[in-house]
Amino acid sequence: MWRAALKGAGLFVIGRFPGGAHLYREATRNWMGTQATHVDKLSRVWPGYVSVWESCCGLRLDGLDVWVHEGGWTPYPFLVNFLLTGKAGTVTNGNGRMLDRYLSRAVNGALSTTFPANLVSNQRCLQVEPLRWYNHTAEAIGAINGTLHESVKPSSLPLASDCMDLCHSGGSLEHYRPNVLRGFLSECYRILKPGGIASHVFDHRDHLHHADQRWPFLAHLAFPSPLYSLFCGHALSYHNRLLPTEVIRMFEEVGFERIAVRRMILPDRRYVEGEAAMSGTPGISRRLLRGRYRGASDIDLRTAAAHYLFRKPAVS
Repeated sequence: MWRAALKGAGLFVIGRFPGGAHLYREATRNWMGTQATHVDKLSRVWPGYVSVWESCCGLRLDGLDVWVHEGGWTPYPFLVNFLLTGKAGTVTNGNGRMLDRYLSRAVNGALSTTFPANLVSNQRCLQVEPLRWYNHTAEAIGAINGTLHESVKPSSLPLASDCMDLCHSGGSLEHYRPNVLRGFLSECYRILKPGGIASHVFDHRDHLHHADQRWPFLAHLAFPSPLYSLFCGHALSYHNRLLPTEVIRMFEEVGFERIAVRRMILPDRRYVEGEAAMSGTPGISRRLLRGRYRGASDIDLRTAAAHYLFRKPAVS
């Protein structure tokens, strides 16, 4: 587990240094090019998202207005939205910003993503393919009529009310402090059309588990709140540590209706619903839990990540 401990120590030093978080993101995403592998990851997971939107939510994507929140540093969300719906849609970014260096990689990734043949027309592929030769990402986004908002505040978004059919985010909202998350969900509710779908994936794992899988995936729940705030309260390591049950309650408090909560269990890395999650391995021994986490349900302690699917009630 030394790899996880070393990474945590390094992030602590960088994150607590004035301007350290900004420099870290510039170094990894811009200079080192780490977002190239992120495109590869997106091309693997998006077919699963589409399958769930169709099977669980009853969506037919063609012609829909899709909004991706915290879409990241590459134009992949615009490109895949266009392929699936005929519209590039909207991306809102808080910290991320689109970088020109990833344009070609994003085009290749979107075109190589394996979607069912009936969802993506050859005509749309032909429109996306030449975008790889553009010099600037902004020009490519404009060519397919995408809308990008950067440096947004999650609780005050520059989008009209009742304008989107689907809002999606993947692995970002767990970094929002609870009050910010609640504000974002309220905005999500406002912006979605009646009957619109909120689709948000939370990574509930201690992110040091990604550096060393011997590190318990819910190890961050073993720290008392003051100690956790001291070591992980900076921008590079903060995780809101909300339990799935608490996230579900937030969705419901702002008015959403639950469609499904699909939980990823380990070691299988399968997404399951309901009691099937009890077959997963707990993320930490219950005796090590601190504070309110001592009362966590057994199913929450087996949830490594969760895909929350909620609907804004349709107008009666």
